[in-house]
Amino acid sequence: MALTLYSLIQSVILCTNAIAVLHEERFLCKLGWAADQGVGGFGDDLGIKAQTHNLVRSVRTVMRGQTFFSGTTRLRNASVTVKFVTNTTKESKRNLLERLHRLNFDVQENEIFTSLSAARSLIEQKNHRPLLLVEDSALEDFTGIDTSEPNAVVIGLAPEHFNYQTLNKAFRMILDGAPLIAIHKARYYKRKDGLALGPGPFVTGLEYATDRKASVVGKPEKTFFMQALSDLGCSPGEAVMIGDDARDDVGGAQNAGMLGILVRSGKYREGDENKISPPPHLTCDSFPDAVEHILQNLL
Repeated sequence: MALTLYSLIQSVILCTNAIAVLHEERFLCKLGWAADQGVGGFGDDLGIKAQTHNLVRSVRTVMRGQTFFSGTTRLRNASVTVKFVTNTTKESKRNLLERLHRLNFDVQENEIFTSLSAARSLIEQKNHRPLLLVEDSALEDFTGIDTSEPNAVVIGLAPEHFNYQTLNKAFRMILDGAPLIAIHKARYYKRKDGLALGPGPFVTGLEYATDRKASVVGKPEKTFFMQALSDLGCSPGEAVMIGDDARDDVGGAQNAGMLGILVRSGKYREGDENKISPPPHLTCDSFPDAVEHILQNLL
């Protein structure tokens, strides 16, 4: 049996007059930890083993958090503005922030920009009444939006809603003229038990069935990065993206005019740096390595 550990790493925007660094949301990143590590001498007592595992995981979470934020602190101390950007649609911005605070991560609300925020902005601009295919825990970010008699389909990561009946309802609405809005089209994401299908395959299925193209608001869309940068008051040429997704993080950012640094952690898979053109400005083993490169070469 494998145990997993989660820590806030790989996802940010940093900005000064000279540079901004976006670092993607890979807040929850899987780290391997074998079940027989750190429990020697306890025999087969499952209760003691479980307590030991919990202790090891807690200590390692703190250590990883300290490593990540020591890098972020160094950037802040160098007058670099930091912003965390995320495609997550699994939970509201408030829930995400509270979860990070429970893990003792020093992140402020104004330092987080989500694709849910971008989706809400588009819905309000277009006066849509959306059929929201998102997790219930994310609905808070759409409070006040009229969803009666929906005339638009908005789809994010919603495993509980990806069933035939709901997708067929969306299919019929789109055929009748409702716009299809994808919060993002990620192929897959990482969870505790491994990689899992993202919303991208389901969005693509609706596009194929209806012969209609979705409007995408999250990464890797240029508008997403430009919205995030607008809060920082800097141009794409002053920005660097750090992320573990070659296409959505690094490729999207570079298409928007930023530099992109790919890190070999989280959802990174061997050879990902060769899947985009132009290739990443740099590929690093970790977020601290990316920070060091920025401090030494880009400021």
